[in-house]
Amino acid sequence: MLDRIEPQFGENAQKVLCKRYLRRLDSNRDPCPHCGVYHETPAEMIDRVTFGNDHYYNLLASLDFLPGSPTLFNVGTGTGTSSSCFKFDVADSMESIMDVARKAAFVLKWGGGTGYVLSALRPEGAPIATTHGKACGPIAVLRLYHAIAQMVTQGGKRAGAQMAVLHCEHPDVEKFIRCKADSQDALTTFNISVACTNDFMEAAARYYHNREAPVPREYDLLAQMADNAWKYGDPGCFFIDAAEASNPTPWLGQLTGTNPCGEVPLLDNEPCNLGSINLSHMLEYYTDGTVRGFDVTKLEDTARLAVRYLDKVLDLNLFPDPVITEAALCTRKLGLGVMGWADALAMLQMSYASEDALVVADVVMQTIQKAAHDESVKLGAEKGCYPAYIGTSGEGLRAERRNAALTCIAPSGSISVLAGCSSGIEPHFTLDGYRALGDGTRLEEKPQVDFGEYRPLTALEIPWEWHIRHQAMFQKHTDLAVSKTVNLPEDATEADVLGAYIMAWESGCKGVTVYRNMSRDRQVIVGADELDHLHGHVLSPASVMASSEISRNGRRKMPIDATSIRHKFSVSGMEGYLHVGLYPDGSPGEVFITGTKQGSTINGLMDAVAVLTSIALQYGVPVESLVNKMRGTRFEPSGFTENQDIPNASSVLDYIYRFLGRRFIETDGKLEQLNSGMLCPDCGAEAVLQEGCLTCSRGCGWSRC
Repeated sequence: MLDRIEPQFGENAQKVLCKRYLRRLDSNRDPCPHCGVYHETPAEMIDRVTFGNDHYYNLLASLDFLPGSPTLFNVGTGTGTSSSCFKFDVADSMESIMDVARKAAFVLKWGGGTGYVLSALRPEGAPIATTHGKACGPIAVLRLYHAIAQMVTQGGKRAGAQMAVLHCEHPDVEKFIRCKADSQDALTTFNISVACTNDFMEAAARYYHNREAPVPREYDLLAQMADNAWKYGDPGCFFIDAAEASNPTPWLGQLTGTNPCGEVPLLDNEPCNLGSINLSHMLEYYTDGTVRGFDVTKLEDTARLAVRYLDKVLDLNLFPDPVITEAALCTRKLGLGVMGWADALAMLQMSYASEDALVVADVVMQTIQKAAHDESVKLGAEKGCYPAYIGTSGEGLRAERRNAALTCIAPSGSISVLAGCSSGIEPHFTLDGYRALGDGTRLEEKPQVDFGEYRPLTALEIPWEWHIRHQAMFQKHTDLAVSKTVNLPEDATEADVLGAYIMAWESGCKGVTVYRNMSRDRQVIVGADELDHLHGHVLSPASVMASSEISRNGRRKMPIDATSIRHKFSVSGMEGYLHVGLYPDGSPGEVFITGTKQGSTINGLMDAVAVLTSIALQYGVPVESLVNKMRGTRFEPSGFTENQDIPNASSVLDYIYRFLGRRFIETDGKLEQLNSGMLCPDCGAEAVLQEGCLTCSRGCGWSRC
């Protein structure tokens, strides 16, 4: 038996663990010293997801490797899926559209992300013979799936993540390119990508390099994509022929689209389990403590053990539909990737924008790929190869592997916070900034590793060509694909975006995502200098209701760095927390509601109410209107509270909105007239507290006294 390692999570990691990962337990133990909630410890979480296996336990506890978030959320609980990624092809029928909607709803509920291929749908307005009507088109179907994701909180843990892909030859592709800009709610659950063929890209690239008239349709369309990506961050490109060229099972179907972040091209109904090796832990040192280079033996051993772990997770995985289970076990695809690449380079004092870095990337990923494939062959001999294996494909005999695919590079956003390392193969976005979680929590975004006096270049200081060169080098030794954002500074041009599209395709990437800094109303990571810049706009008296505080669609944006009110409440024994984010003028702009010891359904409903309230406030709906509409709402739990100002409540929502009313509405001394949470039994009007007695507010004559 191995001695078990005690996991050492940093401050940011502990915050995220408490909020998202650690499973709530009964109160027959001491509460968490960090958050006061009764939940499992980090060591108990790792034990839960490693099946009592000491080797797997130490692999995760050392933070040398971590699986994707759904694995940490759900393994060992008997509910939910351990797969991060799913993809569905939508056929041109109402049955298929709604069947995909059903499967996607359960995937989102269970903690996965969904990709959709809409290319088979008829264009908007096309005739439908069976109904003599007209087709709604792919954009309408996309909005349907967006509404589902907004309704379903992902396993009670995080916001839904989705990808929509449309082929470059589809008649509605130009509408698709603009759809997020044209939509009032900006389709925030979706990334979108255009599936670009080699013929399409060749025609566009030929004109890009030679500028020979006339301008081909392909170049014009790619320029439209670049213009929208420059303004709004979407769409990306999915190079469908490049992905299909490395399809390990073409006899099962084509890789027509990807998961939400683009690193996993998948067949219809197929999922993938992800995990990432922490490259900042794969270094070896001289006796004086300076970094010597990568420890190749440790890297190989970690990759082998990670493959065995992910394959074991797949055996125990739960899926929300039998067709997904069948697809998963038919190919047994895994997605072993890396994180901490920027940290490792900085510890080596090697610039991200250097040929040396690319040489090291070549060796590192080739080592992981070779070890992963070799271990899968051993697993195939022990347990059998994946069922879809037929012996030959393309040129000659294939090795009898356990898994049709083994490697991809995922973004590793949340798990890199847990591991205390940089995300995926991204450079450091900032050396002094903040990461915003979906519930408004801010985490300091600073490197958690020590690289002494060396100062690495950040993402916006690195020329975009180097972003693509890193992506292409890792893609060279990756079965599936590489998730990588080509970060551009705010002053970048549309021509830079177009050039990145062309270079990514020419370099052998399977897709590309370009993001110009500050091109969206909100972004996950913001540097301290940009924070100051935004504050200068928001706090300026002349710009409180102008400039950057009002978005393009008239929505008053919350500042990145906002003060808030935290209020603990209790209604008939049900406890919870209300957080109200404030604008600089002290008015409310966003609401977060968390109920302790509640199931995902109750918390999901409260999340939905909070989101709708926040949107209403940001679009200018007066607090008074919301309070008057929602106070008096009746459902269980209801009853006594611990707040002397609101002693009774007819529901949790009644309590919350009355609290908002007392805090933010000028009532000219009439606070006692606010709803008590009770209704008059005679006429149904609100009952108010007057002189210590419940009395009908309408004056019908009823009183409790």
